[in-house]
Amino acid sequence: MTEPPVVAAKAWPQQSHVPIRVPRDDFDTLYTREMRAVTVHLMYRGATPYEAADAAHEAFIELLPDRWRVIEHPRAYLRRVAWTKYLRQPHHLESPADPMPDRDGGTCPIREVVLSDTQQRILKAIQQLSPAQQEVLSWQMDGFEYSEIARFTGKTEMALRTNAKRGRARLKELLGLGAGRGRSEGGVSDE
Repeated sequence: MTEPPVVAAKAWPQQSHVPIRVPRDDFDTLYTREMRAVTVHLMYRGATPYEAADAAHEAFIELLPDRWRVIEHPRAYLRRVAWTKYLRQPHHLESPADPMPDRDGGTCPIREVVLSDTQQRILKAIQQLSPAQQEVLSWQMDGFEYSEIARFTGKTEMALRTNAKRGRARLKELLGLGAGRGRSEGGVSDE
């Protein structure tokens, strides 16, 4: 069995940020590109796969019927709304009581969130960080710059940078990455 693709299609954490442009008449493309990314974003912030998928679906529902066409930053909007939906969920269920329904075409979004052993290890390490560190690192892993994260979350860039630096240092410790091993050994950098 081959390893599933990386969580986001971009390198992490420092990268050239090019926003993903989705044609304003193609909701299916937006859903296909962002459903897995939003779900994994929530998992990095502490949600189970089922809680994350449920909250991500609820966020997409907020965009219907035509709201998604006029929102200036739909990727950021989806992450903010999904996080709010997750926080409002009752967290007593580990798995759904009913089977997850399939989308037309036979693809269930929860099946798209299968993580490799390495990704599982990183996920567990990120979930040991403080909520502020999880937040900034999960936004960065989705390709957002500090200025964008500040605008979308209402936090200052200085606070975000501080939390990112502390989070990366803690991640290195948790993942057993020593000085000089850098990005090629685990995707974590001090930049």
